This record gives sequence, C-alpha cells and structure tokens, in this order.
Amino acid sequence: MAATPVSRTSERFCAPDADLTVSSCDGVLFKVHRKHLEAHSDVFADAANATLPENGNETVYLEESSDVLDLLFQCMYRQPPPDLQLVEFPLFMRLAEAVEKYAVYSALTLIGIGMKKHIIKHPLEVLDFAEKHGRKEFGNQAARMTVGLAILDVATILSLDTFKKWMAFHDKWHAGATNALANLVSKINEYNYEELSSTLEKCVHDPKLWYDERSTLTHYTALAFLDIEFM
Repeated sequence: MAATPVSRTSERFCAPDADLTVSSCDGVLFKVHRKHLEAHSDVFADAANATLPENGNETVYLEESSDVLDLLFQCMYRQPPPDLQLVEFPLFMRLAEAVEKYAVYSALTLIGIGMKKHIIKHPLEVLDFAEKHGRKEFGNQAARMTVGLAILDVATILSLDTFKKWMAFHDKWHAGATNALANLVSKINEYNYEELSSTLEKCVHDPKLWYDERSTLTHYTALAFLDIEFM
C-alpha cells in the first residue's frame, strides 16, 4: 500500500485569515480566501454552498498537483499574474487544463498567449488542447505547423478523435499542395524561374514553409489550400 503523503502548507498561500483550505493531490495545503476563488471561477462559485464556513473547518481535495494549484491561485488573486515564460511546457499544459476545468476566465487570455508561443516547438500538443477545448484562435495556427510531420509521430500525441480529424485535414492540404507544386514546376520548366525553383525546394523539404513563402508563390499560381482550416 502506498504511503499517504505528509501534508504541508503552501509558503505562498498561508494567510492566517483564510477561510478555505484546499489540498493538492500531493498533500500541500493552500489557505485561500473563498471570495477570490468564487470571483474568478464559475466552478468554485457554483460550489460555494458546499464550502460555507458554517460547514466546519473542512478541507477541499482537488486532483491537481501543488505546482499547478500554486500557479492557478496566483491567477485568481489581485496581483500580477505568474510569468508563464518561466514555466516548463509540461507544467504549463497541466495549468492550462486546470484553467479550463475550473473556468478561470481571467487566465484564459494568458493561456492563449502562452499556447501561441509554444506552437513552434509543440504544435501537436497545442493542437490537441485547442481541439479539446474549442480554442480556434490558436488551433488553426498549430495545425498549419504540423503539415510536414510524420503520421506515426502525430498518432502518438493526438487523441483518437483529433487524429481522425487531422488525417482529413492532412489529406486535403497535401492534395492541394501537390496540385500547386505541379503547376509551379511547369512554370519553372517553361520560363526557367531560378528564384521560384529555390523557393519550391525549401517548401518540399519543409511543407509549413508554404505559409512563409506565400507572398512570393502567389505571383505564379493560386494557393487556396493554404486557407484550409482545421477548426
């Protein structure tokens, strides 16, 4: 049998006048003020009657770890938000899930900004999160960064439903790219466009560069497939 973790109190959230104690899954106690949680979260507000002071000095147990709750509660207090650029990606993603789970609207914009910054290195994880929570504002951008990835790599990260949707997006996108490539190659053969040849070579090696080179390539042919959206 696994040993029960010994509880300790958060160094940041330990106010003596706190009227609510929240325990993380790893046994850290957060002494918080229910008014802040209720003001920033629909979930905590809806649960207010279950945690009234007259119910006794109870502890609310949450599934999240202490590192997640520490960041989450910082987003719910009247103070500067945490600098998420200093947060490692796995922890950032767990925080993002908690923000969605508890409907902490004040942190949604902060999470959106962070997601956009992580797209370059983690497009699949961002895409999976965006599809799960309907975050179109960065979901389509993430999808565009996955067009050159191996299908097997994609399948190991995306959920099954998102992967099925991604396959449809992938097939439609690459069919459009193939047609555009054939058209552009014919122009190279006919007019000997050296600049176009060099640009196409880069796009073939890294398909997402079609977006970067769009302004150049549209002088030669239509690129409607670049407007295909995932969400």
